[in-house]
Amino acid sequence: MKNGLEARPLWQRHLLALLAVGITTLLAVPLHNHLDLANTAMLFLLTVALVAVKLGRRPAILTAFCSVIAFDFFFVPPHWSLSVAHAQYLVTFAVMLVVALIITHLTAGLRQQATDANTREQQALSLYELEKVAHEARMQMLSERLRNTILSALSHDIRTPLTSLYGLAESLKLSKPPLPPDTQETITAIRDQALHLNSMVSNLLEMARLQAGGMKFRKEWQPLEEVIGASTKLLKVALRHHPVKVSLPADLPLLEFDAILMERVFCNLLENAAKYSPADSTLHITAKLLPTQVEICVCNPGEGFPADKLNQVFELFERGNHESTIPGVGLGLSICRAIIEAHDGDIAASNPAQGGGCICFHLPLGTPPIIEPEPFHPTGNTP
Repeated sequence: MKNGLEARPLWQRHLLALLAVGITTLLAVPLHNHLDLANTAMLFLLTVALVAVKLGRRPAILTAFCSVIAFDFFFVPPHWSLSVAHAQYLVTFAVMLVVALIITHLTAGLRQQATDANTREQQALSLYELEKVAHEARMQMLSERLRNTILSALSHDIRTPLTSLYGLAESLKLSKPPLPPDTQETITAIRDQALHLNSMVSNLLEMARLQAGGMKFRKEWQPLEEVIGASTKLLKVALRHHPVKVSLPADLPLLEFDAILMERVFCNLLENAAKYSPADSTLHITAKLLPTQVEICVCNPGEGFPADKLNQVFELFERGNHESTIPGVGLGLSICRAIIEAHDGDIAASNPAQGGGCICFHLPLGTPPIIEPEPFHPTGNTP
């Protein structure tokens, strides 16, 4: 790691080295009458050492040569001249230069060792952090895989008895002769609860698949009204007290989506809207064409969403009102968001000014294939 001065360009460090020699000379001149030549030489050697520490090897070498020249010019008789009065001063200059170069070499070596040690320390810390992150990611992956495996196994094991329970309740309800009204009401409650539990288990299973990345998408170009119709038929029991009004543009093109997953989106949204709507109220499904997307909204006339939780309602196991007596575990909207985002769309909750709540999502329009009409033959035969 380079300090602030050593990080400067080389020419700037050379100028700073020359400046250091000049400052040392200015400080030594007033002390010339109080210091002998050996002590004055020590001041210049100290400058060489400081330059080597702060500016590096090359500026220190320049400082060594300039210090010898300044020492000779200003302090060795005759003054203000590079000539030498006695030959012994030549030895002084040589020793001074050699010592300065040795100081430069040793200081630069120590600096390099310190830099290498610091580099090795940084590399060790980086490797430790990478290993720590990799370990945490591995443990999180194993934990997530175990959780999804257990959730998937439980979901499969629970769905089998629920299906049997629903089938038995439906058989009892249709038995001949009809059972007493009180028994019929109990059987209906059992059937509805089994259906509700089956829906919850289906949501758990699909969320496990989505999080594990095991869900295979089969996108095809198809009309939106078909998947809406299939969804309302599946929810015939849950929507028996809530008529659904569908308003789609006449020129709505084919959209590319996975019909099974999109059916799950509409089932979750309609079931959620029905649960939070007054009895016998109408649910609305609308679609609006945008320049590059289609906006689809499922609205209900209930109390709407808590104003401070419009974004949180799509989180896993999040419910709009934790104290609500309405059954649910907060998975439906999370699954809807995962499926819509997998279709390159987005989803959001809102409370319209006229009241109630809406869940709107966007799907890309894309470029649907052109369907060529079959040629008309007067005889009614096709080639």
